[in-house]
Amino acid sequence: MNNGWSVLKLIARAVIWWATPEPRLVGLPTLLVWAIALAALRVASHFLTAGPGGSFNPYGLNAVVTWIAIEVAVAALFVRPAARATALSAMLALAILAETVSSAVKLCFALVPFLAARDAFARDRGAPILIFAVVSVWWIGAMTAVLRSVAPQPRLPAFSRIAALWAALVAVGALVPHAPVFVARNFDIRTANLWESLRAQSAPSALDGNSPSRETFEQSQAALLQAEVSRLTPPRDGTPAVYALGIAGWADDVFLKELDGGLAAIGGILPIRGRTLRLVNHRETLESLPLASQRNFSAAVHAIGKVMNKDDDVLLLLMTSHGEPTGFGLRLPNEVISELTPQEVAATLDREGIKNRIVIVSACYAGIFVPPLANDDTIVLTAADAKSTSFGCTPERDWTYFGDAFFRQSIRPGWDFQHAFNNARVLIEGWELMDRAPPSHPQAMFGPALVAKLQPFLAPPRTGP
Repeated sequence: MNNGWSVLKLIARAVIWWATPEPRLVGLPTLLVWAIALAALRVASHFLTAGPGGSFNPYGLNAVVTWIAIEVAVAALFVRPAARATALSAMLALAILAETVSSAVKLCFALVPFLAARDAFARDRGAPILIFAVVSVWWIGAMTAVLRSVAPQPRLPAFSRIAALWAALVAVGALVPHAPVFVARNFDIRTANLWESLRAQSAPSALDGNSPSRETFEQSQAALLQAEVSRLTPPRDGTPAVYALGIAGWADDVFLKELDGGLAAIGGILPIRGRTLRLVNHRETLESLPLASQRNFSAAVHAIGKVMNKDDDVLLLLMTSHGEPTGFGLRLPNEVISELTPQEVAATLDREGIKNRIVIVSACYAGIFVPPLANDDTIVLTAADAKSTSFGCTPERDWTYFGDAFFRQSIRPGWDFQHAFNNARVLIEGWELMDRAPPSHPQAMFGPALVAKLQPFLAPPRTGP
């Protein structure tokens, strides 16, 4: 306890750039306590930033611990061994103070009406740059006072050493990968690291509002959709067919990967090859696939309805994205955000007269899709109930929890959708218990008429003559 107070007394004077004569030195245990306190602050900051519906990212814990370890290791090179633990403890304490004040100032810009209404560039770019500049100057002065306290020396050499330390920390911070512990629904991995942000800003985009090709790009959507429709194989007389419409609604890697993986898994039990159409919101597919927009969804359902036998064939609708209590998230690569509501989905399918439907929704609050779609000719599977979030939607993952459990580990020949769903639900419950995450409560509704219709497709493979 005395060691902790000695660090607090040291930084209390360092805050106003005053050195402390002959401070009490501390050891490694005190340094570890301050490191844990800083880690806890950063985790809490990630949680608050993620907001409602944010998901836990275990990789973020590794990033937090690694970054603090690197900070301490780099700073240790600039401090003499005899007072190293004391100086590093003070550095971490100052970091806690600086990050707390910076976060409070940024919160004011977001919550105070006058500040929130200011020019967008000043609010989103100018203010953060100003805060960074002020904190940088203050931190260098405060750490100079700490260094002169634990290792008495002239002001200028101490200032030069700390300025070099600050430059080293900034350089390392720009190069070492970062990831948040809690991820917001609209988190973009391209903003987490400096080099990714620069690459994203420099990359040309057909969706850039100032791009001369914007009008051409928008006109190309109909052509891209028609190209996808033209590849659909018409049904054979007397044989029910299964058509698939896949939607990756958010411009994140995980949803594109889950969509492709989910369709591949379903293709192992249902004959959807040659009868699959995808709508994807991702920069890498802008010129090859139609976007997942409300307009394209309606057009895609209409186009599939014209090809299929609406009374006999089956439509599989696979949707993966972030979700809200009101709908399924659609985030275009130009950051425009909208949503597809359960009522819109049901009305579109009903309007086209598509009778037999399998609807799988991998998103938070996906249970809202069950009531509007439920009937004897429909199967609905969702990653969560109407009041709960689902998990595992960070961009660096290949699957969400639901996608991993259902598509990767439960879809198999000879298992119908009910068996696969029950197995997936058990897996998800186990993972959520291990993560101490609130249960997502995946939901399912199995229309008996469609279950019977699918039975020939899902019958166990024959093993004998």
